[in-house]
Amino acid sequence: MALQSLPGARNLLGPLPYLVPSSGFNANFMTGNGNETYIIGRMRTSDGNSHTIDTTGSSAIGWRNIGVVFSSGTTVLNVGLAAVDTTNGSPGRPVNSAGTTTFDVKCAHTTATTTPGNNAWVTSVPTTGSKTIADGDLVAFAVQYSALGGSDFCQVAYGRAASNNSVLFPFVGTYQGSFSGVQGSVPGIIVVFNDGAIGYFDASDVVSVYNNQNWNNTSGTKEYGQLYQMPFPMKVCGMYAYMSGSGDLNFNVYSDPLGTPVAQVSHAYTNKISVTTGNPAWAFDYFPTPYQVAANQPIGAVIQPSTSTNVQLYYKTIANAAHRAADPWGTSGYGISRSSGAFANANSSLDHYYVGLLVSAFDDATGGGGGGSGGGYVIGS
Repeated sequence: MALQSLPGARNLLGPLPYLVPSSGFNANFMTGNGNETYIIGRMRTSDGNSHTIDTTGSSAIGWRNIGVVFSSGTTVLNVGLAAVDTTNGSPGRPVNSAGTTTFDVKCAHTTATTTPGNNAWVTSVPTTGSKTIADGDLVAFAVQYSALGGSDFCQVAYGRAASNNSVLFPFVGTYQGSFSGVQGSVPGIIVVFNDGAIGYFDASDVVSVYNNQNWNNTSGTKEYGQLYQMPFPMKVCGMYAYMSGSGDLNFNVYSDPLGTPVAQVSHAYTNKISVTTGNPAWAFDYFPTPYQVAANQPIGAVIQPSTSTNVQLYYKTIANAAHRAADPWGTSGYGISRSSGAFANANSSLDHYYVGLLVSAFDDATGGGGGGSGGGYVIGS
């Protein structure tokens, strides 16, 4: 086995660099009968195999809203999965009849059965149908009224991207008499198949709550970051994060973060070379000397303020630790923090900081024994 340098300046291992978590959720305000919010993309499965979602076992669909009113007693909100219409469009759309989606599997939410939680992550358990999905299949997720009473409404939420990024594919769309794509949208849903395997849209970000951490070198907790444990050797040449702050800090890479942490890299990032701002954005920086990481070695990508000026670092909370299957670091990663000594798991693996790795080389598996990509993905530059 040998580490092979990748062409180009860097490859990114971590959160999607076009996300704008500081803007919070965007949403489609569905106030008319037949209104719909949908997502079209390639669905990945947690083990790369085909799985079925139906009305049995663990079958469920997880999605987020930022507001729901279900008080009329007559509203029916269908949440489910459908085939994609590859004949009509663009914009893309689910298979439908005059705008009404032809669901393969769905949950019919009513006030008599299950009312979706308000401004919350919602778990919709199918009440009818079945759909088998192979890793990489083209799939449509949709939320649509088949009946709407009184002043009931639903606002289906999704993440935001800078400018028009992510509008082409995968994308969020709406139907309000005609089909339309939503610019700057980042999908984020979870499918749980009847055997417990997880499905998610590639290049998406699954989020229950957006939040941020503000701290400095006088705070009780001194360092926050993300645990990575990848199944292949690699060379880490830098870090990136979604953050703000007007003080100096260190980008640190720790070996054995949960046991006896050792700072293999402690790279000073001085605000004097950057923009002084309270507005969060993506920051990227390289290490003078890369750090070589072994296969399956846990490392911590951590931010440490070096002054009493606050750093603001964004993170997301997911609804269930199993949803980590949708993240670039896979199910082995999660947010970590410490004051001193060993780092601790942040919020039982539910908190994930928007901190990533810049990687300049991967193992080519020459001679056998190399690792695959595991449940993560790498965004190349």
